[in-house]
Amino acid sequence: NDAFYLAFKHTEPTGKRILYALDVSGSMEGRCGGLPISCAEGAAAMALASAKVEDPNNYLIMGFADQFRPLGITPRMTLNEALAKTTRQNFGRTDCALPMVWALQNKLLVDAFVIVTDNETWVGNIHPSQALKKYRDATGIAAKEVVIGMTATSCSIADPNDPLTLDVAGFDTTVPQVLSEFVRA
Repeated sequence: NDAFYLAFKHTEPTGKRILYALDVSGSMEGRCGGLPISCAEGAAAMALASAKVEDPNNYLIMGFADQFRPLGITPRMTLNEALAKTTRQNFGRTDCALPMVWALQNKLLVDAFVIVTDNETWVGNIHPSQALKKYRDATGIAAKEVVIGMTATSCSIADPNDPLTLDVAGFDTTVPQVLSEFVRA
């Protein structure tokens, strides 16, 4: 735990309203690139690092597969406690459009959607980039989107022509700071 907190201590808060959506499907138990951790562990670390620096009134950390639910990750948790929240809730197949669909349905004001998954996919009725456009159009918010694919595969969720989206392929200790800088800009 001490090494984890030291690795992320330079991450700056964004001051933005962020919806963190962590893939909790069964495939997240697979290895995170060449690292000796699972994708679920990386996602839990990412969420916890963000929870430690962001204003608690400015973010939600949710889990998704084919449903969308709160994970209950708090800044006071240890990495192992956060990991338990991301690994014992497998809701089914992965639908990366759910964060935007859910936020729109619940009238949640979001400046940035952060989707953390192992291998980008969607199984729903709307593509994630279309769901983001629909959210933006309905709310008038130029919401950003960051898709963190914990395994380095081709990117298929964010629109590559959208300057308000960022695809991250792979994961290391620089990702939280890159995320923070992109969302703040």
